[in-house]
Amino acid sequence: MEFNYRATARFMCRQVIRLVWTTSQQKWTTSFLLAGMTLAAILMPPFGIVVFGTAFAGWWFAVLVMTVFFGLVGNRVGVGREKAAIKRQIDHDSVI
Repeated sequence: MEFNYRATARFMCRQVIRLVWTTSQQKWTTSFLLAGMTLAAILMPPFGIVVFGTAFAGWWFAVLVMTVFFGLVGNRVGVGREKAAIKRQIDHDSVI
């Protein structure tokens, strides 16, 4: 039996897009989550080595906390933008 990796990759790509990149709120949350993880991965290793004797325990906890924080901020930004768009649409419809 031979696996078709290309078909599996396309299927997984479609599923990821459907789950994390469909609505404006999902796009903002995903973007901030990735930005937070990148920022934490870049900035935390020196901090972890200085503060913790065994850097790995503290480093991964800090990366996790920063990633979750940035994801929540992105979610809030996305919700705010969606609410503003809905309000503009309602205001625009009520004028007409």
